[in-house]
Amino acid sequence: MGLQNLILNVLRNTPKPILRKIAGPPLVIDGAQLDVNVQILANLAAKGGPVQRTTPAEYRQMASSFDALALPDLPGVVTKDFEFQSPAGALQVRSHTPAGAADQCPAILFFHQGGLVIMDHLTDNHFCSLLAQRCGAKVFSLDYRLCPENDFPAPIEDGFALWTYAQQNAESLGVDPTRVALAGDSAGGMISAVMSHELRDQGGMQPVALCLVYPWVSPNMDGQESAKSYGDVFPMSTDTMEFFNATVFPGDKNIDHPWANPLHQSNLANLPPTVVATAGLDPIRDQGNAYAQALQSAGGTVIHHCYETLPHSFLVLGRVTRAAQQACVEIADDFARLL
Repeated sequence: MGLQNLILNVLRNTPKPILRKIAGPPLVIDGAQLDVNVQILANLAAKGGPVQRTTPAEYRQMASSFDALALPDLPGVVTKDFEFQSPAGALQVRSHTPAGAADQCPAILFFHQGGLVIMDHLTDNHFCSLLAQRCGAKVFSLDYRLCPENDFPAPIEDGFALWTYAQQNAESLGVDPTRVALAGDSAGGMISAVMSHELRDQGGMQPVALCLVYPWVSPNMDGQESAKSYGDVFPMSTDTMEFFNATVFPGDKNIDHPWANPLHQSNLANLPPTVVATAGLDPIRDQGNAYAQALQSAGGTVIHHCYETLPHSFLVLGRVTRAAQQACVEIADDFARLL
């Protein structure tokens, strides 16, 4: 274990009064108070002063530092890396199989966070292993193509390619094609939401359930108070949000594409039962909450949690704070019930 991980583990288990002395005055914005462990991490990240990032390479380098913040994979969950041929070429996948998984068990297709620009299919390893264990399912995390090297909606097209692959190869994968679910966080939530809409309209096999964690469901932030209030709360920032929009939708190309705006679809009826989990101190909290409400208003079954003390990307903050890990477990257990 590296020194950084050791420090994080110690802080994770330190009594709250001591943590509060280390962190300083609570960070409270519009009545929402940031988790004290996350506040300490944010203070450490800010010590070097503001960093100007202008290229995908610089943002990707920054994103790699998040690897140390997540908990390790759960013991007993077996991972396997493989690739399959999509219309765009070979795509990489990591599968997570729980111990004692039944033949023809449920499958979860997982799509990672990162604004469609950064991170990869290994970013959410711990949460994928947690989903596998708690849901008794095989989880397939996709390394979809990123922007700007690939034009939007290439990442979503890759999501459909994984769906087709899982349906056509369900027997060899050892999964039940009638119990395939979709899950993702942030940009991965966009991919999952869009796929559910399109598959509904196409007819045929449907996802059995959805899990959307702090989902990015529109690049349009107008009228969302959370974008103003929490635009500079670690680890998300207004600059990062604007960078993602400019990189994925250069010159506003495709910014009004229906696949970029699942929040604004006219028909949200007859979609799978859905878990929506949002973060209290997140610039895109309001759009995630609005999407959950829209699904409910359309008659859908929705389990909605807003974790008031947590920021964006909390799926990878389990080594930082127990609150993030508890949220992950609750989300996975709710998703298991829908499966």
